[in-house]
Amino acid sequence: MERRHLAECGSTNTEALAHLRDGGRPLIVSADRQTAGRGRLGRAWQSDDASLTFSIALPLPAALDLSGLSLAVGCTVADVLDPAGDRIRLKWPNDLFLDGAKLGGILIETVPLAHDRRGVVVGIGLNLQPLPPEADRSAFASGHAALRTLDPEAAAAATLDRLAPALRALLADFETLGFGPWQLAFSRRDLAAGRRVRVGEQSGIARGVSTRGELLLDTATGMTFVSAGELSLRLETSS
Repeated sequence: MERRHLAECGSTNTEALAHLRDGGRPLIVSADRQTAGRGRLGRAWQSDDASLTFSIALPLPAALDLSGLSLAVGCTVADVLDPAGDRIRLKWPNDLFLDGAKLGGILIETVPLAHDRRGVVVGIGLNLQPLPPEADRSAFASGHAALRTLDPEAAAAATLDRLAPALRALLADFETLGFGPWQLAFSRRDLAAGRRVRVGEQSGIARGVSTRGELLLDTATGMTFVSAGELSLRLETSS
């Protein structure tokens, strides 16, 4: 898989999508700095040398069900960075938490291609360095965690070198197996399991995920299967 590194770009996902539209082959594109990065639901995701930002682009069959892909990616990143499994947790559908604060996120975007193919871009952003003491923490509703708290020597290039082979293997397996094999792995790191949460207008107790990566929400009217789509999960204070 080709690797490309940019000093600065608007968004690595935008670069990766354009690469696929132009008929490009599988690519990993990273950047020192993003000026127009984005997360889910249109949120901004700015990045600089205090973070690692990269995107993986590849063409896949248009008929492939991508349900649960962000969860499988999260499991893979967590397993590489925290193999013991006791510090990094995953918040459905796309966030990584370290010691209770947000470490990073995943954004999956697609573009239609010819010949029954679909371009898939997996964007990943991880905080590397802790915030300086004078930083305004009010902008970080889920807190701010940094990989160097877990690994003091963590650097962007070396971390990407660690992640890339595992993510390539994941994407190859996902093409044939779907999310099912990662359901148990996700359950071991599920930040919301057994907790009261709100998803859109619904609230209930999170009971894990289905074999397609849907959130299992135990509500007053019964168990509901919630697809990620444009919904986001919020942990509630009461349990």
